Amino acid sequence: MSVPKFMKVFFSVLLVVVMTAAFAACDPVTPANPVPTAEPSATEKPAETEGEKETPDVTEAPEDTAEAPTEDQPELTEAPSEDVTEEPTEDVTAEQATDTPAPTDAPTAAPTDPPAPEVKNVEFTVANVFSKNMVVQRGEPVVVWGFADEKYNGGKVNGEFMGLKAEGTIKDGRWEIVFNKAFEANASMGNDMRFYSDVKEIILNDVLIGDVYMVIGQSNTAYTMSAHWSYTDKNDVDRCSQNANYDYPIRIQYHDMNIKNGIARGTEETAKDIKQRTSWKIAKKSAIGNFSAIGYIFAWNYCRLTDSKVPVGMIEINGNGQPLGAFVPNEVAVKHKTDSYNASKGYYVTTGVNADWGRYIYNEYMAPLEGMAMAGILWYQGESDMNDREANRYADVYIDMMNYIRSKHNTNNKNMPVYFVEFPTQYTQSPSFTPSDAEPFWAFMDVGKIRGMMGSMVLRDSNMYQIQSSDVWADREFWNTLHPNCKAEQGLRAAKIACAVNGEGGIAMSNASGPIVESVTFSADKKTATIKYKNVGDGLKTIDGSDKVKGFTVGVSKNVARTAVEGKISGKDTVIVTSSSAIGCLGYNNIVTYFFGTEINLCNSAGIPAGAFMVNS
Repeated sequence: MSVPKFMKVFFSVLLVVVMTAAFAACDPVTPANPVPTAEPSATEKPAETEGEKETPDVTEAPEDTAEAPTEDQPELTEAPSEDVTEEPTEDVTAEQATDTPAPTDAPTAAPTDPPAPEVKNVEFTVANVFSKNMVVQRGEPVVVWGFADEKYNGGKVNGEFMGLKAEGTIKDGRWEIVFNKAFEANASMGNDMRFYSDVKEIILNDVLIGDVYMVIGQSNTAYTMSAHWSYTDKNDVDRCSQNANYDYPIRIQYHDMNIKNGIARGTEETAKDIKQRTSWKIAKKSAIGNFSAIGYIFAWNYCRLTDSKVPVGMIEINGNGQPLGAFVPNEVAVKHKTDSYNASKGYYVTTGVNADWGRYIYNEYMAPLEGMAMAGILWYQGESDMNDREANRYADVYIDMMNYIRSKHNTNNKNMPVYFVEFPTQYTQSPSFTPSDAEPFWAFMDVGKIRGMMGSMVLRDSNMYQIQSSDVWADREFWNTLHPNCKAEQGLRAAKIACAVNGEGGIAMSNASGPIVESVTFSADKKTATIKYKNVGDGLKTIDGSDKVKGFTVGVSKNVARTAVEGKISGKDTVIVTSSSAIGCLGYNNIVTYFFGTEINLCNSAGIPAGAFMVNS
């Protein structure tokens, strides 16, 4: 009996279906183009695509990723082998039926990176900027770092401090740990900071929590406590004399331009760390003789004003005799062209008095401190920028430098305050001066203009504070008028201003600082200037009771103000100055020999003198 043609087609199709089902049953892998039945669960990762493949976390070796399908994955169902309800039409030929594409192999899972091998026997060091007896910054996460041989990359360094634990991974030979808590001030001894790997442990003993400052500058920053003691009556304890109490929670770290850190000076190279170990020291009297007088006395007064509740760590960065171009980082040097490459010397040379290497003080001594949280900066420098070229650009360079430093240290207080010292009065050589071995020459520099230029920085940066000094030095017979022994008065005033900024010690800003210029406006014809001040207390006054304000100078040209004019107090916080000709430049206390009470007399209700400034109309 012959089989009808449509039956032959039917059996051919049925045979293909059955074979397909049998093949699928023998290979339970996801079909080449499955239709998803549901979104992946929260515990499942979607399939990775090219460019999105994850790198295993080096902190934890991943488990084998070639897992069998889980119960959450959609099950594969077999193609039905019976109950075919639809018959092919007579138009379907056997030849057409056999053209059905054969099933293809499902793709294999995307390859994964092998698990990172566990790094063992990890040797490491803590950066030398940290040591026992250090102070870490209150109110900021505590960041500590160190180094290791690059063969330990991927290895772990663990840390513990004040009940917190943290972990860092070595990468490119460096590790970093963050104790992510803003601690309150703590002057208690015995708080240790511990770091350890699988084979090594380092403990930094007696870590205090308080305020960390850099005191930066040239020779008046380098002016030591020993020099201060030599000119101070030992019984004058309020001036931090030799008989004063030195039992305060103060720690010091010292960096001097004569201690080299192994980089090529005057180049773009930056030091990763400092050379000296045990860099922090307890500020006992026996340990501070070589330390910055203004830096230590600032800390000493801050502790006294806050009843020793806030430990203070002072980091001295001194560049004796160096102009600003030696202190700036690479970025600022390039932007402001503060130096130029000298091919014969093989390094960048800056400008100013005593100028040579550019940018090296930052690169060698300050760059290793980047990342360390701080309370602020105390600055006493600028004498070597007294000439017109350097003085005229000083404010622009300095503000950019401070903003750069601010960007490199804090997590929370990104706009940390900057306290800069106004240069005190200097006097020209006394007629009675006779050179000797002890007093070989009359030390004098005309810093009047740079004093005024620096004072104007407060108009552009609301978190910069001037430490007025026009009332602290009146000795016309002292030979070293460039380095007067008035660090006790300057350090006390700086500490009071810092207390006012921080809201501590019960000190109002008008009882800490004198009047600071807030704005200067000029009339249309430029003959009248209106100066508005802040920190006036109950109001501006003259210290001698005069109705005439002395100390203002004007000039017709930009950046020059040498002609004396009088001012008049107009209201609680305002002074008006009038000139017979158009004012090109207006200054206050920008003549180096001016002294408060004689040549200048403006002050607030507390009797603290107004600060110097110089502005162009």
